[in-house]
Amino acid sequence: MSRICRDTICSAVEKHKDDIVDWTKTLIRFASENRPPTGSEGEAQEFFASEVKQCGWEIDMFRPDEPEGIKDHPVWLKGRDYSNNRKNVVATWKGKGSAPSILFSGHMDVAPYEPDNWKICRPYEPVVKDGRLYGRGSSDMKGGIASFFWSLKILKELGFEPEGDIIFESIVDEEFAGGNGTLASRLKGYNADLAILTEPTRMEVCTASLGAFLGDLIIKGKGGMPYMGTSIPNPISGAARIIDLFSEWQDLWRGMNVHPLFTEPGKELNVILWNIDSKVPDEFTQLGTPLITKISWVTWCYPGMTEREFYQHFEKFWNDHVENDPRLKPFEIEIIPTFHYVKAWETDSQSHAVKRVVDIMTEYTGERPKVGGASISCDLAIYGENGNMPAVIIGPRGDNLHAPDEWVLIEDIFTLTGIFALLAASWCG
Repeated sequence: MSRICRDTICSAVEKHKDDIVDWTKTLIRFASENRPPTGSEGEAQEFFASEVKQCGWEIDMFRPDEPEGIKDHPVWLKGRDYSNNRKNVVATWKGKGSAPSILFSGHMDVAPYEPDNWKICRPYEPVVKDGRLYGRGSSDMKGGIASFFWSLKILKELGFEPEGDIIFESIVDEEFAGGNGTLASRLKGYNADLAILTEPTRMEVCTASLGAFLGDLIIKGKGGMPYMGTSIPNPISGAARIIDLFSEWQDLWRGMNVHPLFTEPGKELNVILWNIDSKVPDEFTQLGTPLITKISWVTWCYPGMTEREFYQHFEKFWNDHVENDPRLKPFEIEIIPTFHYVKAWETDSQSHAVKRVVDIMTEYTGERPKVGGASISCDLAIYGENGNMPAVIIGPRGDNLHAPDEWVLIEDIFTLTGIFALLAASWCG
């Protein structure tokens, strides 16, 4: 059939605005938290699957550990548990010709709701206020999932019949440097000529994402109680110095790295310290000077950085300070990578696929979107490298991701619904 025009899609989105908001609120009410090693995506995925089935599309549900050989894949993150009905949901709207295919992808898992100082709403009791939809996962990334699901539902209602295949999926275990759900879909062959990830980008077309290195820095001392005037250097005091030095490391790291897609304020490379602990695993904690202090950290990087290059710089920084800083000399320091490297990725911004996406967004909104890099780490590299697809991230405006009172701008959900419908109709028509 001939391509469905922008005005027809706009009218259909306008007609369904209340339905889209209600559907997104339903999705948010599922507490689909990722709490490694397990998670609670099952009920939300069953709901998504039932909605897909009602539209008559083909569906496949599978655990991330099911594809043959996946546990031996270098990207596979060991130690995750999928026994709690944690399954990917992949739907296919089969094309009837030879037009190119498209993949829309989002993850159903959300970060845990803690810390529990929510003010606007309870985490899984969504509230609409001042044009924002509040609730855990509203922005990251159930608003995006709602946009691509309703874009295709609207196309089907309008009688669209694709020439190319339209694949859309809701995957599990993306948070906490996961990636196993995304990898499983790629290894099962659910790949296309263009992939759209609906992570929140504030309506920017992002052709690149940050990478993330995650690890523990352990300060080792002697431990015990200082009796009879014997002094025992306390690794907690060493940790205080380490925390100060992490600020120096961040400044040094930022000065060493530049990238043309990450030049705007707010897109600098960050370092986050997210946990500190003085307990030795499986040991009772004595009342006295601890044996160790462990600091958990995350450092982000731009595309092009390898693990080897990063750790060469990182380890040199800490070795130099341990050798020369009098406050650290009493201690040994060990750096232990945790989780795994979430690889940074960049899709060619000048590729036909990216230019087509930009043109469609311009046509639908009347304004040319920004093209840049997403200041988040995500699974973009798995789509690009393992799925061999040009992959782009486009998502709504919002804030408080992984924090209390997370919200998404409702108007962006509507706009993205229309953009994705026009993109699918154009790309696969």
